[in-house]
Amino acid sequence: MKYEDLIETVSEIVENKKIYKTGLVLQYELSEKRHMEMDEHLFYKANPEGTDFENREVVEVEVAGVIVRFIKKD
Repeated sequence: MKYEDLIETVSEIVENKKIYKTGLVLQYELSEKRHMEMDEHLFYKANPEGTDFENREVVEVEVAGVIVRFIKKD
């Protein structure tokens, strides 16, 4: 999964009036490598350059009221 895939998927959900979104949490299990890449990408989207990146076990972002959570696959 790439960042662009995430945006496309969440946009489809947000724009679909038939999907009840209150309290909705999407959880993705990613390989360790993909998890690190997604975490790093999201970190640098939200933080200024020069900020030190530290990989997190659980990554959560909110997109238009929908929580998207990334965890590492066991």
